[in-house]
Formats: sequence, C-alpha cells, structure tokens
Amino acid sequence: MNDEYYKYGDEINVDLYSAEKSLKRFNYQIAFALAVLSLLAIGTAVLLIGRRETIRKLEFLAWRDATTELKNRAWMSANRDVMLDRARLAGKQLRLFLIDLDHFKSVNDTFGHHIGDLLLKAVAEILQSVERPDEVVAIRLGGDEFAVMAIGDRHAAADALGDRLREQLNRFAELAGHHVRMGASIGMACFPEHGSDISTLLRNADSALYVAKAEGRSGFVTFSPAILNQFDMQFGEEAGIKRALNCDEFFLVWQPQFELATGRMIGAEALVRWRDPASGAIRLPMSFIPIAERSDLILEVDKVVLSKACLQAARWAPVSADDFVCSVNLSGKSLQKDAYFAHLVLVLRQTGLPPSRLQLEITEGVLIQNSRNALNMPTEIRNMGVGLALDDFGSGYSSFGYLADFNLDRLKIDRSFLSGLEASKKKQNVVRGIIALANSLGLTVLAEGVENEAQLDFLIAERCHSAQGFFLSQPIEENRLTNHLAARRGRMKDTDKFRLGLSA
Repeated sequence: MNDEYYKYGDEINVDLYSAEKSLKRFNYQIAFALAVLSLLAIGTAVLLIGRRETIRKLEFLAWRDATTELKNRAWMSANRDVMLDRARLAGKQLRLFLIDLDHFKSVNDTFGHHIGDLLLKAVAEILQSVERPDEVVAIRLGGDEFAVMAIGDRHAAADALGDRLREQLNRFAELAGHHVRMGASIGMACFPEHGSDISTLLRNADSALYVAKAEGRSGFVTFSPAILNQFDMQFGEEAGIKRALNCDEFFLVWQPQFELATGRMIGAEALVRWRDPASGAIRLPMSFIPIAERSDLILEVDKVVLSKACLQAARWAPVSADDFVCSVNLSGKSLQKDAYFAHLVLVLRQTGLPPSRLQLEITEGVLIQNSRNALNMPTEIRNMGVGLALDDFGSGYSSFGYLADFNLDRLKIDRSFLSGLEASKKKQNVVRGIIALANSLGLTVLAEGVENEAQLDFLIAERCHSAQGFFLSQPIEENRLTNHLAARRGRMKDTDKFRLGLSA
C-alpha cells in the first residue's frame, strides 16, 4: 500500500509541477501581453497627443502671424463675415479700422530688420490690449498694415477707440537700446453707416486711411461721402497733370536772388507754373504739386522742371556772372529714385550747363522722412559739382544732425520767420541764430519771403548772405530776366535797395 501511495503521490507531484510550470508560463504570457498592450496604449496616447499638438501648431500657423502672434489675413478672410453677421443680428455697429505704420521702411533701413520686428511686436501689444473675446479682434494684414474689427453699441462714440489707438500708436518706444518713434495713420468705416458688406467697408476704410496719410500722417480719419468726392477731384486733377505733361503745358518763372553785401543778383529760383490751354489761366504750384506728390506724377514733373531750368540756365551763362546759380526744387520721391540722378547727368551733358551753375533744393521733411541709407543721392549730386540747398529751414524739424551728415552749400530760412520779423524779438533771435549757425558750418544762408524794407534792413545788419522775396522782385518770366542780365551783366546798382522793379 505504501508503494502504491508513494507512486501515486509522485504522479500527483509531477502533475502539480507540470501545472505550476504551465501556470507560470501563462502568467508570463499575460504579463507580456499586458506589457505589449500598455506600450501600444502609451504609444497611441503619445501619437494622439503629438497629433493634437501638430494640429494645434498647424492651426496657429494657418490663423496667426508668426512675428506678432496676432490673427492674420487668412483668419480675417475666413471670419470677417461672421463678425459682420454677429453685429447685424445683435443690432450693433461693426467698426473696421485700417492701420498703416508711418515710415516703417525707414526704421528697417536705419536700425535693421531686427528692430523693425521689435517695433511690429510693440504695435501688436498695443492692439492686443484692446482685444475682447467675440467683440474686438486685432489682425496683422501683412507688412506694416494692421486691422481692428470691433463690435459695439451704435450709440457709443464711434471714434473713441480710434482716438485711443492713435494716441498709443504715436509715441516713442525703447527697442533694444534704440529710441524709435512709433507712428501710425488710421482710417475707419462703420457698418451699417458706411457699407453693408465687408468689401465696401474695407474700401471705404482704405479711402479714409489714404486721407489720414495725405493730411500729414499720424492721424485718424473716419470715412465720409465727402472723401469720395475728394477722390473724384483728385483723379480728375491727376488726369489733367498727365495731359499737361504730354502737351507741354508747364512753364517756369524765376525768383531772383540777391547778395546783400553787394546788391548783385547771384541767382534765381525756378518756379513751375501751369497754363490752362482752354481758359489761359495760370495755376500756381500749391494747386497741383500736392496732388502730383501723392502719386508718381511728381517724378515726371521734377524731370520736366529740371530739363527746362538747365536749358535756360545754359542760355544765361554767356550774359551772367560766373557765380550766377539757378536753383531747382527736388521732391522727396525723386530724391530716392536712381532715374532722377541719371536724368540729371543726361540733362547736364545735353545742355552743356556747368554743374556749378545748378543748385538743387531739398526740404527738411525729405531728410527726416527718409532714412540715411535711402539718401545716398545727395552725396552723389554734390560729388558731381551740383550745389545743394536745404529749403524751408526751421519750418518744422530743424534737425542739426542732418546739417553735419550732408555736404550742403546753403540754408534757406523759411519765410514764416520773416513774416512779422520787424515786430518780433523772438523771430529776430531765431533768424540771428540761424545765420550764426550757417556761418559756423561754412554755409551761405538765404532768407526767403522778404516783403518790406524793415526786414531787408535787419538781414543786412545781421550780415545775412542773400535774400529773395516780393520786396526785391516778384517771380518774372525768363525773357525779362534775360534782358536784365544782358543789360547789367549781373551788376546791380546800390540805389533803391537794389530792388528789381517790375518794369526792369
């Protein structure tokens, strides 16, 4: 019985051992399966999370501007009608602001694109500060152009947000150690007053923005029907200027310039006029030059004036003194175009006019509004022997830094300082200071707008180099100036304050 018992027990032990091994193998299989499942689950989770993150990044790139993180033009295209419908259903007003930075290219040229990007981010921070979920959205349209769409109550002040933006966007900012002026022009159009669809609102807001920039920049203009009338008038004027260019309707008159120490006529400034072929009326520059300057037509006007002036100056060379110089005004747009410099070289060669007999006049505003990098032409002009004058000095900027940076020949005191000069001690001190400044820099100084004897006496006493104005001579046509030069060979009599009478 014992043998049977142990034999049976051994068989049971073998079976138990075999069962235990099978159970362990099964446990390992389950553990492995669970491990595989866990890894699959973790991998799936990681893939899902990574995919979600990828989708989020793709959505950001699709709807957001990478530099400023504002919503981009694509977002506006996809959501602008949604904003409009929301305002319409709520019975509210949708205000569309278009914002364009002033002289942003100058910032990039002067300080580099890194500072330009910092300026864009600073602007974005201001725009983000006015955002409100589902009500006010800021968008970067591209470059230096931005937009703000705002849903608000129709009875609220429509221009309050625009005034706030104008105030905050027109100031100085510290960017990586640089003191940079932040400036912007803003145009606004509202639904439903100025349009029932986004395309119309965009067009009208853009028109308002154009007016804001034309009025001197850094402004805020709300659209009105009068703006469209203004555009119609401007388009008509532009068509007229094009016709005048094609039909040679522009001509020159000349404002004589006198050396105050001797009374000699030392030059004349070319002033453009426009003769209407139908009525024969003469139009002054203030009536058409601003319109030409707001378009590229000023480039052609400048070329025509330069050609006519150099041709006439060459004709005067045999009958005028060796230092008789003709002055021609140069716009900021032409100053930045290589084509103008090429035209200058060609005209001097064709007319045979010595470069020393020509002087180009640029304004302070041109130097301020354009970066130093964009103003290489003054140096090239000066190197070829043509003179340079800084016109309207003191009229608004008076940046002494530019006097040191550019090789100028003459400062022209703005006529605003001559008006009422005899009765204003402050103006007398300013003019006295400008004369002293010019002398210290080795520049000649010319006073514009002399209208009476008291002003002339003051300038002579202060040893101002030269002057022009109606008291000395009104602008005259070239044949009368030719006769004067031929008769006097550039010499003026000392009597009667060397005025050039209208009958001369």
